[in-house]
Amino acid sequence: MISTARPLHSRRDTPAAAARHSRRRRTAAGVVSGLLAMAALTALLPPAPARALPEAEVMAKLDSVLLLMAIDGQGQPKAMTANIDGKPVKAYLAAISIAAAEEIKAGKRFGLAEKERAELRFTPVSLARFNRLVMPLLQQKQADVGAVAPDPGQMALAEQLLISQKLPAAQARAIAAQQPMIFCPEPGLEVSASEGANKGKPFVPCSTDGSFVQAIVQRGIKESPQLAKANARVIAIPLNAFIAYLGREPAERVGLVRVVPSAGLVQLVQQLSKQTRPPAAPAK
Repeated sequence: MISTARPLHSRRDTPAAAARHSRRRRTAAGVVSGLLAMAALTALLPPAPARALPEAEVMAKLDSVLLLMAIDGQGQPKAMTANIDGKPVKAYLAAISIAAAEEIKAGKRFGLAEKERAELRFTPVSLARFNRLVMPLLQQKQADVGAVAPDPGQMALAEQLLISQKLPAAQARAIAAQQPMIFCPEPGLEVSASEGANKGKPFVPCSTDGSFVQAIVQRGIKESPQLAKANARVIAIPLNAFIAYLGREPAERVGLVRVVPSAGLVQLVQQLSKQTRPPAAPAK
């Protein structure tokens, strides 16, 4: 359970601003979406301020973003011929949700050949682990790309929020259809967990599930007059812009941000853990 606490101060350079200034990044092979767009962004960003969040802490925050990664028979990332930005490329694929993985499997996204779809297998990984596994492979073959499929169930909300964040409708629709989103409260809203290992520790909740963050903001508005006056809302941030924001902004601004794992993928991980858990030793 999560209990609301207090709103943080709003600042000019907010995640919403990062979302508005997000642009599609291309490689020679096509669009690099999701986490792997960070490689293109990094070269374009100004030097990180002295008090920026260390890279290790950024990666730690990305450990709670769960994906389903396409793998081969040995459980390693598998490069497949995918249609990205209208071009056939070798791509390492992942999905931000179970529904997104089902779209890939059904041929509704990335245009995989029937044989590849028949052999397609997924395994849950964190976004940070996906990055650690795939980036060395992309460095070996720079024509290859990585792509993370967005959740089809979040596209309508993402498009609506991007438009409310002053993006043109056509651009908002295209981004929502192509990129996974991280949903966050604005201004930043501190909450705390009422149970578990992080009980009582304040954090700013973000999620790949927009309705989860909406529920927290709505509850906060009801409970806090200060938050109601601040015109609190939920914003949608393309995943690559969110990662860039974490790595660029001062640590005191983003240090409390935490991405709450998707409930559906958490349940799947728990189910898989039970299936692979070694049997208990017989009682003596």
